[in-house]
Amino acid sequence: MNNPQRKKVMLLSIHLPFPVNHGASLFNTYKLATWLHGHHDLFFACFLKGEDKKYKDAFLQDTGITQYYFEELNVERNAFNLLKSYLLGISINMLRNRSRTFREKIAAIANDYDVIVVDHYEAMQYVPDGYKGKVVFRTHNAEYLIWSRYAEVETNPIKRMVINQEARRIKQWELHYVRRADLVLGAPNDNENHEPDPEKRAAKFIEFLHLGQDEQIQLPVPVWEQTEMALVYVGTLSWEANIDGLIWMVEGAWDTWKAQFPELKLYVIGKNPDARLIDLAARYEGIVLTGFVEDLEDYLPRCRVNVIPLRFGSGMKVKTINGLCRGIPMVSTSIGTEGLRVTHEKDILIADEVEDFAAQTMRLLQDKELWKQIAMESKKTAAAHYTWDSLYKILEKNI
Repeated sequence: MNNPQRKKVMLLSIHLPFPVNHGASLFNTYKLATWLHGHHDLFFACFLKGEDKKYKDAFLQDTGITQYYFEELNVERNAFNLLKSYLLGISINMLRNRSRTFREKIAAIANDYDVIVVDHYEAMQYVPDGYKGKVVFRTHNAEYLIWSRYAEVETNPIKRMVINQEARRIKQWELHYVRRADLVLGAPNDNENHEPDPEKRAAKFIEFLHLGQDEQIQLPVPVWEQTEMALVYVGTLSWEANIDGLIWMVEGAWDTWKAQFPELKLYVIGKNPDARLIDLAARYEGIVLTGFVEDLEDYLPRCRVNVIPLRFGSGMKVKTINGLCRGIPMVSTSIGTEGLRVTHEKDILIADEVEDFAAQTMRLLQDKELWKQIAMESKKTAAAHYTWDSLYKILEKNI
């Protein structure tokens, strides 16, 4: 007998969410895909970019998904494609995720499905105009806000002008897709940016957090005496916000730290670091670019402080939530804690000026009691507010 609660659901994404340890965005999409497959009849469609094709078979074996469509797509971000996006009236990232054959494939089968779940705004362009089913738009950020904040810290006036223009174009399309969707799943601060009116927001926006690996809550807090005099940063090292933040922190604080702690190291974990980060590590002694790390437990328990030096971005930062779950005391900017239920000097330390960021980090490097308090309280915060079970209940009710 058919389960009346089981629906035919299509999930559209702009990338293969696998391996899950290749980034927080991939991990969140993976969790969404596996839940939908377990509870509904799922058709999953996405692009294969870069090395994705190497992992597609492993993804299918891991998830058990049998209905899918993959298409290889690699479009560079360059001046030519930026100009082309202007001519088409779309954002550069929409252009980089634009495919006629993908559109035709989705259009041909869309009306066979009760619900289309769209992951990332760039994938909303594939919901057919005539589709009559339910459209659920899962935002990952208020993307336009990332770009406008990026422009605020950019010193080159021509580049700043281009970035601001891109922010305006993204905002236009994000708001268009928010109106098109029947339901919007987003972080609370992103929902407010996409719909400032509380009454309208209540009608179709649902608080749906970007979470991390909540199983880390069960791991013990590292032992102070077994930690190195070391900082750790985990992130996508080709993403501009991460590059900018690391350069800002190192150029503004590293000499101060090294003067007091000559043995200090900074482990920067992530694959394919940008050339500017390679140069940074060459200029400052003690900065270690680890490359991709299969098991973060090889590093995290050894490091005394987890740093989140973000100067722009939007949404909830999964790296910060992961830090709460793991119990490695953190120093973050306000951007890194945006939308999170954290409190300065309770479960995290927050600093927005580089001198203060340096000072707060030194407190955790030296003060064992403060370090233990922040570590224990961060795990309590994670357990109370940032587990996947709470999100699965939202999906059960709304898909």
